[in-house]
Amino acid sequence: MTDTQTTASMRPATTQDVADILMDAASRGEPLVVRGNGTRAGLGNPVAATRVLELGGLDQIDFYDPDDLVIRAGVGATLDEVEQVLAQKGQYLPFEPPRYAGLYGTNGARSTLGGAVSTALSGPRRILTGAARDFVLGVEGVNGQGDVFKAGGRTMKNVTGYDISKLVTGANGTLAALTTVTLKVLPAPRAEVTLVLPAATLEEDVALFARMRALPLGLGGLARRVNAAGVCELLVRVEGTVPGVAGNQQVLNGMLATRGGMVVLEQEQSRALWVGVRELDCLNAKPDELVWRVNLPATTMPAFVEQARSAGCINRFFVDWAGGVVFSTMRGVQPEVDTLRYRKMAEKAGARATLLRAPDAVRAQFGAFPPVSAGVAALAARTRTAFDPAGILNPGRMTVQA
Repeated sequence: MTDTQTTASMRPATTQDVADILMDAASRGEPLVVRGNGTRAGLGNPVAATRVLELGGLDQIDFYDPDDLVIRAGVGATLDEVEQVLAQKGQYLPFEPPRYAGLYGTNGARSTLGGAVSTALSGPRRILTGAARDFVLGVEGVNGQGDVFKAGGRTMKNVTGYDISKLVTGANGTLAALTTVTLKVLPAPRAEVTLVLPAATLEEDVALFARMRALPLGLGGLARRVNAAGVCELLVRVEGTVPGVAGNQQVLNGMLATRGGMVVLEQEQSRALWVGVRELDCLNAKPDELVWRVNLPATTMPAFVEQARSAGCINRFFVDWAGGVVFSTMRGVQPEVDTLRYRKMAEKAGARATLLRAPDAVRAQFGAFPPVSAGVAALAARTRTAFDPAGILNPGRMTVQA
């Protein structure tokens, strides 16, 4: 589940090195696989290229201003390193970027900051703090012609005209090879508890999530999973100041009194549990299973899951973002047939079904990302052409090649 076999890998140390490589590749029309340390190479469509531009060598932290809540680092800086630096000042990356090392069989310690921005993946805390792109203040990168550019800056006020920083976030390296990113960070919560309680029906649990979210309770995670013992349970994470968490927990205790069987996990136990949720551990995905992420309105989620399970398109699943996303596994018996069926079900439910993991042949044929309208596809193609006229940057990563 990787890109087409490559014959050479380049690991530049500076932005100018990247510019020289891309200028040369553009002049020859040579496609490149653009990545950080390759820990999520199975995300997106396979790229057919003979050379890899590996940006993991751009790993310096340029500056960190705790007072202004801003950090700028090379795209090769690892998430572990950045999070450790922030933790020393009691701060964190609010969007809780996942590594998905278990999903792709890689080393999560090598997952990079640039990879987090390029894929725009967000963890369970998204429902409280926002998505990855909400915290990207600025970028430096090189387009497909070898031109170095900068966009944004150290504050939101620096953005005028087109917001290039947001545009390249989530572009999966198809618009530019990013070299540095500037991010907004936030103070980490002083206290954290997770309430674990028995699940009811999907409809009842989604309705409960909605009632809890209607109150200002500092909920940094609302998920529904099957635990290691095979028991379906709800996870409710409460974050904030020590007195704030204590007060909000009291409110929740009152709301959840009829459920019974509640277990409270504090601080480190809570954090460890949500790392597992972030990394999809509770899916227990087998090597031969396809793994899906379906983004959809929470109100349509129960009916969609029931239909997909009845059709045999879902083997195991769990729900995150208060019902706004479903992660599921699919047996790889008839991946071509089931992929189309699952996508059609998702479309009817107003959902977007993304293949997080599948064999190369399946992703190449059907696309890892859901299809878009003709108008959106045309706009995306014009944007890619403006940034990368020769089409050398991760060609086909986000769109199925004809």
